[in-house]
Amino acid sequence: MSSAELSCSIVIVAYNSCDFIPACLKSVRDACEGIDSQIIVLDNGSKEPILPEIKDFFPEVKWIDSMENLGFGKGCNLAEKSATKPYLFFINPDTIISRDSFREMLKFMQEHPEAGTVGCRILNEDGSIQWACRRSFPTIVSAVSKTIGLAALFPKNKTLASYNMTFADPDEMIEVDAISGSFFCIRRDVYEQLNGFDEDFFMYGEDLDLCFRTKAIGLKNYYTPVTNILHFRGQSSRTRRVKSYIDFYQAMLIFVRKHKKLYFVPNFLVSFGILFAAFVGVFSRLIPKFWKIFLDLGVVALWAFTILGDKFSVTNIGEYKDWWLVGIVALVNVVFLTFRGEYASGSLNGERFIRYLIPLNMAATGAYMGYRFVTLHPVNGELPYSDFFVGWVCVTSALIPFALLAWRRVAFWINYFYRIFAKKRHRSILLGGKEDSLSNWFDSYNVIPGIEILGCVSGESDAVSEENRKHLLGPISDMESICNRTGCRELLVVSNFSGYREPFDLEWLQKLKLKVFLLIGNGKNGNFALVDLKYLH
Repeated sequence: MSSAELSCSIVIVAYNSCDFIPACLKSVRDACEGIDSQIIVLDNGSKEPILPEIKDFFPEVKWIDSMENLGFGKGCNLAEKSATKPYLFFINPDTIISRDSFREMLKFMQEHPEAGTVGCRILNEDGSIQWACRRSFPTIVSAVSKTIGLAALFPKNKTLASYNMTFADPDEMIEVDAISGSFFCIRRDVYEQLNGFDEDFFMYGEDLDLCFRTKAIGLKNYYTPVTNILHFRGQSSRTRRVKSYIDFYQAMLIFVRKHKKLYFVPNFLVSFGILFAAFVGVFSRLIPKFWKIFLDLGVVALWAFTILGDKFSVTNIGEYKDWWLVGIVALVNVVFLTFRGEYASGSLNGERFIRYLIPLNMAATGAYMGYRFVTLHPVNGELPYSDFFVGWVCVTSALIPFALLAWRRVAFWINYFYRIFAKKRHRSILLGGKEDSLSNWFDSYNVIPGIEILGCVSGESDAVSEENRKHLLGPISDMESICNRTGCRELLVVSNFSGYREPFDLEWLQKLKLKVFLLIGNGKNGNFALVDLKYLH
């Protein structure tokens, strides 16, 4: 291909992606070698803006800052106005691109002039395929079967599994209805002919709509497995968990109303089905860890019974009516934790919620206690015994967060020692030593579940910071002896805030029977990704 044909503009819309975009841009920079490229990044009203230091490390990028979150489609349209190349790539910031991705996709577009858009194979960080990288337009049957789980039970059935096309071989090129907006290529003249993304879609659905309109003007959408990219799903929506679910199903309603010719039943029935799917979807996503809810409620009941003693019983309901306050406070706490995402994760680190629950419980129980003491006047200048009991109930309710934190701490250490003695805890070493945030990974309540960080190695010993030197096990050249000494079987390559990572010989490390992962993110609040590098070309 000529240099004129190898020409593209790359658009990235970032929202609270400060931890992930350096690794993304590093991979984009590597993949742009030998290509006439233009990189445009829009920071879309992030509460955690991209750091100036990161921008300095990527001077070739055209940076655009938005003061508000415009949504994905509107943000892409704004960034695209700066594009000058004949082909456009739209990429999510929580992706890692293979070195050949742009070259192979541009070659595909040249060989298929009938193509309007093309997407490639998109993988999770563990190498499994994200089936949403090629889709059919949603129908009543496909939506219902996906919602109630029939698509998962019959993945090879062309009718039931049509939405994510799990029946099709992921190793074969195929024409599809739609590809994923997390990574795809489109001709710029086609994009502009379609007036870009429909800005009625705030987040989700805009890629589906764009592909629908591409087909409507006589062009085709393709999926090709000629290259892989890795996508860490949900990183941009992690800070707006509930709102992102609402956006998704709202997008489906917009799509159905806009393209109602796809459906042969009344529009209100389709809308009802989407609302039902939204209810099921939100519920299943917010509370996938039911065991944590049951344990929380059980611990609260045990806590209350232990503290309140025989007053906490059915026989005393008539005399001591206010024991139910414990149940109300516990229910409020569980609801609060549900919408904070506590039951969407198996994490046992309760510190992230206790700082919210303590003032919440103190305020609620204090207000109720004040109400009781004001409305029920003392008898002969003395408070009746039952009101002292009310005070005790309020104290018990206010301390519920400590009970919830306590069982998590106990469970954490039981699991920790079980993994050690059962030899199920992964023993890993970090490659890197000069990053200031490296010590965060050595915290006793490790942010990586089931992995014990033994220390770090480095090929740049002189650059290791004093804070990290105490964790230094030696140079990476001594990795074989370090593995024999420590029993390590995993090397986690640290990617810092500039996207830099120390060089390493992947083939040599694999000969040592080491699994090698790229470690992205700072680990705070579980915000990180482990990427198996062998899946990138």
